[in-house]
Amino acid sequence: MTGVRWGNPHPEVTLRIEDKQVPDGWADREIPSDLEDIGGRQVMESTRSYSGSSNELKLFLAPIERLSAWGMDSKVEEGEKLEVVGYLDREHDDELRPEMIVLEDGQAVRQRSVPLPVAPEATPQEGGAAPAESGTGDDGASSSTASDSEDSSDATVWLVTGGAVLLLFVGGGYYVVRRANRT
Repeated sequence: MTGVRWGNPHPEVTLRIEDKQVPDGWADREIPSDLEDIGGRQVMESTRSYSGSSNELKLFLAPIERLSAWGMDSKVEEGEKLEVVGYLDREHDDELRPEMIVLEDGQAVRQRSVPLPVAPEATPQEGGAAPAESGTGDDGASSSTASDSEDSSDATVWLVTGGAVLLLFVGGGYYVVRRANRT
C-alpha cells in the first residue's frame, strides 16, 4: 500500500500492483457469512485478473462505521499488504470499488451491504481468477465484472424514473380533483 486517506465519506487506499494473478484456491477461501448471504461466493468464483494498465489502484472503501461493524476496527497502514477483489470504475481503470478486502493478518472484511442486481458471470477457469494483493513486496490487483450489469442498471434507472413521473401525474390529478371539489 502506498497511500491511505482515512475518513468519511469513504476511506481511500492506494495500492501498488506487482502481481496480477489470482492466487490458487481463491474461490474456495473462507469469506464472512454475511457476505456469503448476499452473493459474495459468486463474486469469488467469477474473479478475474486485473487487466488494466495502471501500476497503482485507488480503492474506495465502505464508510468507517460500516467497516467497524464488519470487523475492521482500525485503519490500514501504509506498507500493509492487502488482497482485494472488486469492480473497476467504468471510466478509470485505476479506480476500484472493493467487494472484499483481506487484511495482512488474513481477516476478510466485506465492503458491500446489499446483493448485486445481477449475479457475476463465472470465469472459464476452475476456481475463479484474480484478487489483488498490495504492499511493498508481492502486490497485485483484481477485478470482477457482472454480466449485463450496465443494462440492468439502465433498466432500473428508467423504471424508477418512469415510476416517479407516473406518481407525479397521479398526485397532480388527485390534487386538481380535490381542489375542484372544494369550490
